[in-house]
Amino acid sequence: MHLDWNSDNKHVLYMHKSITVKYNKDQIIQVNLTQDSPKLLEVGTTLDMTYFVKWIPTNVSFARRFDVYLDHPFFEHRIHWFSIFNSFMMVIFLTGLASMILMRTLRNDYAKYARDDDDLEALERDVSDEFGWKLVHEDVFRPPQSLVLLSALVGTGAQLVLLVLLIVLYAIVGMLYIEYVKNATFF
Repeated sequence: MHLDWNSDNKHVLYMHKSITVKYNKDQIIQVNLTQDSPKLLEVGTTLDMTYFVKWIPTNVSFARRFDVYLDHPFFEHRIHWFSIFNSFMMVIFLTGLASMILMRTLRNDYAKYARDDDDLEALERDVSDEFGWKLVHEDVFRPPQSLVLLSALVGTGAQLVLLVLLIVLYAIVGMLYIEYVKNATFF
C-alpha cells in the first residue's frame, strides 16, 4: 500500500509486481522487484493482483554478487592524499609534543633522585612532596585482596576478547557468510 500525495491523501495499491531473478547454476545472485499499475483504493471494489517472475542466467559468481552494489561512484574517487598526509603529520606532531613533556618530567625526576647529596632526610622530604601518578610507587607491590578471583576474571575476559576479535576478523574475511550460504539449500 502506498500513500499518493497528489490525490488528497487517498491510498493506492500497486496491482502488478515484476520480479527479476538472476542466477548462476543453483545460486541466486540478484533479485529485483518493480511494481506497476497503481489503483485507487475504495470501499467495496474488487482488485486483481498479478505478478511476473523472470529468471535470467548470469555468469557472475556467488562470491562477486555484491560488486553491483559496491560499484557506486563514491568508490571511483581517488584517494585524498592531502588528508592522509595531514592526519599523519598531526599524529607525528602530537606524539612529539607528548614525548617532550614526558622527557622534561623524567629529566627533572632523574635530576632530583641522582643528586650527590648524602642527606637522606632531604631526599625523603622531596619524595614526600610528590603528588598525582608518582604516588603509585606505594601501591605497585601490594597484592590484591582477591587474587584468585582477579586472575579468573582477567583470564575469562581475555578469552572473550580474543573470541570476539577472531569472529570479527573471520566475518571481515567473508568466510562466515559464504560458508553458511554454501550449506543452505534453496527451494
